[in-house]
Amino acid sequence: MRIKIGLSNSYVVCGKAIGRLASLSLVVLLSASLGPGPLKAADKVFVFGNASHDPASFELYTNLAARLKSYGQVQVLVSETADKNWQEIPPGDSPWHEYACYIPGPWVYFPHPKIAPFIDAQFVQANRKLLSQKVATLQRLGLSALFESNHAHFLPEAFFQKYPELRGPRVDHPRRSRLEAFSLCLDLPETREMVEWMTTEIKRNIPMLQAIDEGVNDAGQGLCWAEALYSGPNGPAYCRNLNAGQRIRNISEAVHEGAVKGGGDVSIYWNNVNLWRNELEVVRPLLPANTYLQRYDPAFIDVDTRTWDNYPFRGVLDPLAIISRMERYNSPATRFLVTGCGEPYSRAEETPEAVAKLLDIIEDCIKEPTTDLSQRLDKLKKFAALWGGEKNAEKVFEALYDMHEAFQLKSAVAGGYAQYSNLYCGVSMRHLTRPLVIKPESLTKDEEAYFLPYVFNPRESEARMDYIDFHGGRMSGTLTWDDSGLRRMLSMANRAGRALQHLEGAPEAEFLGKMGLSLRMWASEVRSIHNFYHAQLLRDKYKEILAGPKRIPSKDESWDGDPGNLDWNAIQRDEFDNTNELIAMIEAGGLELTARAKDPRYEDTFLLGPDLAGQLKKKAAIMREHWLDVQDYLAPPLK
Repeated sequence: MRIKIGLSNSYVVCGKAIGRLASLSLVVLLSASLGPGPLKAADKVFVFGNASHDPASFELYTNLAARLKSYGQVQVLVSETADKNWQEIPPGDSPWHEYACYIPGPWVYFPHPKIAPFIDAQFVQANRKLLSQKVATLQRLGLSALFESNHAHFLPEAFFQKYPELRGPRVDHPRRSRLEAFSLCLDLPETREMVEWMTTEIKRNIPMLQAIDEGVNDAGQGLCWAEALYSGPNGPAYCRNLNAGQRIRNISEAVHEGAVKGGGDVSIYWNNVNLWRNELEVVRPLLPANTYLQRYDPAFIDVDTRTWDNYPFRGVLDPLAIISRMERYNSPATRFLVTGCGEPYSRAEETPEAVAKLLDIIEDCIKEPTTDLSQRLDKLKKFAALWGGEKNAEKVFEALYDMHEAFQLKSAVAGGYAQYSNLYCGVSMRHLTRPLVIKPESLTKDEEAYFLPYVFNPRESEARMDYIDFHGGRMSGTLTWDDSGLRRMLSMANRAGRALQHLEGAPEAEFLGKMGLSLRMWASEVRSIHNFYHAQLLRDKYKEILAGPKRIPSKDESWDGDPGNLDWNAIQRDEFDNTNELIAMIEAGGLELTARAKDPRYEDTFLLGPDLAGQLKKKAAIMREHWLDVQDYLAPPLK
């Protein structure tokens, strides 16, 4: 899950929000300061996100977050669970359920008596134990807390069998799920009492709690009759007459009342909220006091590393982008700065070194703000000299600038949601580790076993056969495989990465070297996504031939062979070489920079397995085994 920070006093969170399926950001707003008395209008609020599932990790990153106490109130996310919520994943698996299984409903900590019999008691106990350890850390450091409490999250079917009158909308994504899921109808006095009760328990157990993060209409949660529900607006007939504003207001009031009963009011940040058509205009004027739509509120800014953009490769930050983003910090409109160390859907965390460098830049920009491009570049030069030393200052500056330009260029040529997403295409569609072959159906069960179960697609045939099925839709990309913009981007990223890896005598040589390696692995992942996209376009173009019997090639002389043969061979060879280059980088220190499961049991759609090098070697071996498959359908040249 993700945390984002807002601008109503600026706060910082470790992580970054992502829209639609991928959007799990954390937002924080505060109604009280760390000491006695109200938060002053001039104060800034820093919201620090994380994906800490153990006390040691939380302690490590929270100590980093404490650096920001000098500048305002620091709110640290405390609601990451002690384990994956295995209870939410149905028998036979479901990619959508597994995607959402780290998102905490309040009942995994403090279940209402009606809900408690249907929630794994050992899971609840483990979560409370971890929470108490996190609270102790915050008390020692004098920091505030943020709690993600998604009351609209789906509940077990057994609960609704017992209480059918409380069943609310269907909230799963029918294009991504193998089983339907339902949330509470939160329009009933009975369910709002449950919300109030659970909020009271949360506040009682987290005395320094200043904000609660709520989400709705995405990622396993939804309101009755919401336009954005993925299965379409739905819910019980009795509440159909309410509008979205009335629903959110009623839930918000129940949360506020519960917090007051637990020891003091909190702010509510409606984050990761999908509001469609006219719902935003209906909701905004009905929000109670201390309640915010973070995603739509100009009081929030987020400043972070590239954990989402470069996933699964960690340790990369874009200093120039951070410097530019921080120019909003001193605006009177900005109250909340969101930053942190969490990675997509609570699967992993950014490296401590990268988070520390991020905070260095944030602090420097607070003390010496920039206002224009010239000042931004001067500050970039300042950090290049600090990190690289006088001898390497210009080299580091050019590498950091080239890296920034490469990121910008990638966004321009193929950076949209359903384009070359490293998170979705590279990991959840497994372009990174699956073999690129002309006939995917020719692979054996053993050859498919290490990747196919993790492709985000409820239909095995589509997961197998369509490389660019983007979670039930279709991705788009560059017009041609040899796209000059994309090739230039890859060249710039690799040049910058190699420069950062080869610095002699740099004060931060180790950090910069790791960032350079991670940057090159990111470029390799983009290259794989690009290859799979254009390979599928070729498979689409010649699908009738590929669906037919093997063909004996013509005996006529030909420099090119059948149309498509040479194009396929070029893509196949590029992906094979790219895979072997990535293996070398993984074995040269890249594994520690890769977000991956701690043991095979935790590998899932959004988290790679522990043996990435081994999976890449399988990919390369399978591609070699099927190297000549194309010749059975698209004849090679005869010279």
